Amino acid sequence: DLKNEMASFNRPTYWNSAVKSECESIINHAGLCYWPFAHYRITGAGAADFLNRLIANKLPAVGRVGLGHLITPSGKVWSELTFVRLADDDFYVTGYSGYQLHDLRWMKEQLKADEQVDIEDVTSKRAVLFINGPKSEEIVSKVLDSPVDLARTEFKAFQWRKLGMAGADVIAVRMSFIGEHGLELHCERDQVANIFQKLHEADPKLADWGGSAMTSFRLEKSVPLFGKDITKDHNAFEAGLDRFIKLDKGDFIGRDALVEVKEKGLTRKLVQMEVMVGEDQVDAFGNESIRCPETNKVVGFTTSGAYGCLTGKSIALGYVYGSERWVGGTKLKVDLLGKQYDLQVLDKAPMAPAAVRDRQAAKAAAAAATAATA
Repeated sequence: DLKNEMASFNRPTYWNSAVKSECESIINHAGLCYWPFAHYRITGAGAADFLNRLIANKLPAVGRVGLGHLITPSGKVWSELTFVRLADDDFYVTGYSGYQLHDLRWMKEQLKADEQVDIEDVTSKRAVLFINGPKSEEIVSKVLDSPVDLARTEFKAFQWRKLGMAGADVIAVRMSFIGEHGLELHCERDQVANIFQKLHEADPKLADWGGSAMTSFRLEKSVPLFGKDITKDHNAFEAGLDRFIKLDKGDFIGRDALVEVKEKGLTRKLVQMEVMVGEDQVDAFGNESIRCPETNKVVGFTTSGAYGCLTGKSIALGYVYGSERWVGGTKLKVDLLGKQYDLQVLDKAPMAPAAVRDRQAAKAAAAAATAATA
């Protein structure tokens, strides 16, 4: 008996307040996070054709950024990568650190002998910081070596810019996994600590945040995580990746299998659910059985789950069999720590992304102004 009162499979309430504070700092001001990624540089006259064959999505244009998925010949999701197109034949690619060699091997295996493509693993040389929140651009601008317009109306979503920051060359990417305003700041690894420090010096209110805050944000916005909610066990359509699958772009690895999946229809689908835990301090984590309340038969399984710090809800993602159960409001049950809890399928995420909240606020303000002058 180690007599560790903190050791528990229940919700870790002793750090929830810290995670909530990180989340609140991001939506009210700004937060900074170092995140380990795998980094690759793919260049050469044949780079675009090679990558276009590897992923199901269309490649981004020069100056833009895109998400792409490597698909197996059977239509399953092998991996997920982000593509920063620096030039027609020059791509800066990032992926999950735990899949560094996994993805590198796949890319090299698909490379044809006569293709003029160079695949360089630059993971040990590169690093990335996430800065998120409404004050992100203002803080970054204080550390720039020369002025750059970082306004969201000029530097738009899924674009990138080269910046000089604290004497370092930075690739700034306008995208966010957590659905909040902000930038990814990619730089040389030996420069990242200095940039981190300079950003904090530029604004003492800048908070730090980490993986638990990321989990809370992504689940509140129904963002699936590769490796948890999307794996090689799932085909791209049942994983909800429809908007990243471009069957009309031409041939790519796994296309024929995905066409067949679409023609046959889905038997299971990734859905978001709220777990009705009441006063119990318990959340789904993944691989818990989802049951039909009428028969108690297993009709699915969770893939991830956590407490949403800003919504105050216990949220889970998981695969559910039977299209009649994918409808918002559907009642199910889940096994958690030897007890069954009610589940409700959600038709939309509990929390909207920052850009959507901004539009909603502007619309409400305009309506209020119109009403005031009526």
